[in-house]
Parts: sequence; structure tokens; C-alpha cells
Amino acid sequence: MEGKGGGAAANVSIKALRIQKKEIRLITGLKRLESCRQKFKENGMLPVTSIYILEVLCYIKKHRDDLKKNCEIHDHNTRSKYDLHTQSHNTSQLQKNVLNMGVRLYKQLPWRIKNIDKYNRFRKEVKSTLLKNKIYSLEEYL
Repeated sequence: MEGKGGGAAANVSIKALRIQKKEIRLITGLKRLESCRQKFKENGMLPVTSIYILEVLCYIKKHRDDLKKNCEIHDHNTRSKYDLHTQSHNTSQLQKNVLNMGVRLYKQLPWRIKNIDKYNRFRKEVKSTLLKNKIYSLEEYL
């Protein structure tokens, strides 16, 4: 969900977040200009952007063994050689595809979450982290 120049998908996401915030205000009795961030957390609900992040991270976790690591692409001995490899891209469309975005999001996870073996526990930890941080945009997460 990009703010400027994010395209049609970003506009849909922004509209969905606005609708979601409007609903939270109705349910919780907040006024139109009051912040919803705390109410999302109190009610255990994720903003639509956080739902996207959760689902993409879970997809990457499920399929990480099928994705290439940097050490499979080059022989350089770098500290990120075991990180998942992002595909080279010349267009913003490729940069924002699910795999590349997923790898970027996954790289931002703390090691303690990345190293969780059980999928359900991983999902629970990511959701808990997203609830604590109340993410409204990808930029906030990244």
C-alpha cells in the first residue's frame, strides 16, 4: 500500500483502510477525527495493511524453502548470504510483486520470529507484533 504513485491497488487499500477505520469509529463511539490505532489494538483487530503483511509473511514462511537464498546466486561471503534473494527489477511493478515484497517484509522480522519452526506459532507471533505496532502503511513496517 504505497501512498504516492502506488497505483490502483494502493488506492483500493487506502479506501479499504478508510472504511475499516470508519467502522471502528462507529463500533467504539470515537469521533470522526479521533485516532483509531489504539482501538484496533484493544479489540484485537488488524488494520487492512497489517492483514496484508501478515498474509504475505505467512506465504513466504510456508514457501521459504522453495525460494533462493543470496548464497545460491553469488559466491560473495556477506553477512546476508543466507537471506532470501529478491529478484532484480527495473520496474516498480516487479518491485511490488508479492514475492519481492514478501522477501523485503520477511527480512525486517526479528530473528526470534524468523527462527520459529512451527507455522501456527510463527503466524501468532507475527500477528501479535503487528497488533502491538498498529501498522497503517508498508512504509511504517519497512
